Amino acid sequence: MLLLTHQNRPFVKQFLVKRIFLYVRRRVKNFSYQKAFVFLVCLALSSFLWLLSSLEKHYTSRITVPVNYVDFPKDKQLSGSLPQNFDLLVDAYGYTLLSYNLHLAFSPIQINVSELVDNVTERGSKEKYTILTVNHLQEIEKQISSEIRILSIKPDTLIFNFSKIVTRKIKVKPNIRLGFENQYSLGHEPTTLPDSIVVSGPKNMLDTMKTVPTNFREFSKLATSVEQTIPVRLTRGLTTETKEVHLTIPVEQNTEVDFEVPIQVLHLPADVTLKMFPGKVKVACRIGLGKYKNLDYSAFRAFIDYENINGNSARLPVTFESHSNVVLNVNFSPKEVEYILEHVK
Repeated sequence: MLLLTHQNRPFVKQFLVKRIFLYVRRRVKNFSYQKAFVFLVCLALSSFLWLLSSLEKHYTSRITVPVNYVDFPKDKQLSGSLPQNFDLLVDAYGYTLLSYNLHLAFSPIQINVSELVDNVTERGSKEKYTILTVNHLQEIEKQISSEIRILSIKPDTLIFNFSKIVTRKIKVKPNIRLGFENQYSLGHEPTTLPDSIVVSGPKNMLDTMKTVPTNFREFSKLATSVEQTIPVRLTRGLTTETKEVHLTIPVEQNTEVDFEVPIQVLHLPADVTLKMFPGKVKVACRIGLGKYKNLDYSAFRAFIDYENINGNSARLPVTFESHSNVVLNVNFSPKEVEYILEHVK
């Protein structure tokens, strides 16, 4: 491929004219309207020579050049975005600008970030660096073309905001949805091994990060425990050497439990006695076989409220509370009781 440069322009012009002349001479031999054809050829040749002459002149134009940022500091993480293109006002030969417009030149400019920010700080901070692009025009010109002179550049300033890279040990949280077969339930909370992993990243991100989630998994109709390896999911900008953890979902069979809880009376005046029928509620619930021995009956409470008494009804509603985290599907009866009031003399 013949490269057009300032040094070889006369040779290129002579070479192109000769090639065109030879082509025209071959075509004229078989053309019946030679005069018209010769006129058109001369017109095309003169236009081409005029174009070559025009391309040898200098012009001022705006061009857009892509930018690649390389070699970031190893102990810092970039926060925010950087411009992906430079808008340049340039002075160059016409053929150089034509080559650019035909997308035949100008690879992305390489910006070495570590070299730029070295020993350049703002207010003594090591997390923010301000770089004036006008101070680096010569380096940019060398990467674009030796025949282009940059007159101005936008943006005129590059601002690099960095966060310090730190390391934290953060707890893993399974991101799962569970469903069980009838008479089966979760034995205890799902666990991972390891239960925490070491994460590296910007300090401002890790300071607010409480847990590391796993990839989402859904398990349905479980009747047996699950043992499975599952990847962890990190926010962009964070890294870890532990890419996956071992997930355990304990599943156990349930059993039915029935028991009674006495009904208490709230806000009863000292000079009043209240008799209710019945005096207890029957409670029915399900519990995992492994939790049965830990069932605490004091975690259940039933009561009626004296202040709910009105003269229109001989029954009071029963309120039931369960503070147990080991039982399922708790139900109780009756929901109302009859009562008799007696005043103490």
